[in-house]
Amino acid sequence: MITDALLNFLGLGANQSMVGAAGTSIQIGNVIDLLGLGVGVPPTNVNIGNVTNYGAADAMGVGANRPELNISVGTAFVTANAATLEVVLQAAADSGTPTYQPGAWNDLGTSGLITAANLTANQVIARLPWLPPFPPGLRPRFLRLLGRIPSATNFTAGTIASALVTLVRDDQFNKYAAKNFTVS
Repeated sequence: MITDALLNFLGLGANQSMVGAAGTSIQIGNVIDLLGLGVGVPPTNVNIGNVTNYGAADAMGVGANRPELNISVGTAFVTANAATLEVVLQAAADSGTPTYQPGAWNDLGTSGLITAANLTANQVIARLPWLPPFPPGLRPRFLRLLGRIPSATNFTAGTIASALVTLVRDDQFNKYAAKNFTVS
């Protein structure tokens, strides 16, 4: 697997705790700036014509080699009140001058609700394809991952081990396929 440090939310070996107050959403790792400069840094591109907010028209060029987000658990999750985790990929446009901060966050994709029983150590919990931005016309500059936890629930233990952007699936995804033959 080849990864780029600027295009990863949480690199290998950087476990992030998902323990927090009840009903608190937790940002997983870093905010990715698709320009590669960082939040609060003005773009260095030269404008010709009308100035617009900087961002990618289609979330990094979804094309033949569609990037995929791969999220894995470090320490197993524990809950006393039936908490679930939903991992959400979000995008925001550049708010513009003078601060160059993310604008309103929009959901691009979600893992769905995952119970603590499925949040075991070393488990890959989400493989999200890189999706075009929504709503139409959004030119996202910033991307983030958010761990949503329903109100009145929380985890007492659990970490996310990594949240990487890859160009291919590099696991043996067919290992759970039904075996409909026998060898004699």
